[in-house]
Amino acid sequence: MRDSKFGELIKPSLVLLIICLVVAAALAATYQVTAPIIEAINIKNANIARGVVLPQAEGSFAQIEADLPESVTEIYKAENGTGVVLTVLDKGFGGKLTVMVGIDDKEAITGVKVTKHTETPGLGTKAMTEDYLSQYIGQSAITRANEQGETQIDAVTGATVTSDAVYRAVETALAQFKELGGAQ
Repeated sequence: MRDSKFGELIKPSLVLLIICLVVAAALAATYQVTAPIIEAINIKNANIARGVVLPQAEGSFAQIEADLPESVTEIYKAENGTGVVLTVLDKGFGGKLTVMVGIDDKEAITGVKVTKHTETPGLGTKAMTEDYLSQYIGQSAITRANEQGETQIDAVTGATVTSDAVYRAVETALAQFKELGGAQ
């Protein structure tokens, strides 16, 4: 009687436990192999994005270590001294947006790129098009209102929350750039 209980309950449980342990070990090994490859790809893609928003840097950047506000995740300086690239987080409609902003040594925006988002395709993503983001290029001061000496940035109809998030991210990048003392 006891042998049949062991066979019916314990044996299948042990088999399942062994299967779980083997699968967990295989997943851990796979992670160990792929983690450095994924990290290298992420670094490569981030450097490509930095080169897009600050093309005069010629793809050569060094990270700046500084006390950053919560929304600024990283700052990279062009090694040739032509400017900096700031990565800023802000809240859009669907969640966090990651925005890279290039600012040259003359305090002008050279490029804006949304590198990560969870916005609605075809709606929120309207605020991420080259056409919309190009209105930031060449500006050193931006506003939502019609203020003298600053360029008015318009929101995208139907994507107001997302375009406001991009605007705030660029505004934060400009403020952080000035706090750093420029491109130095």
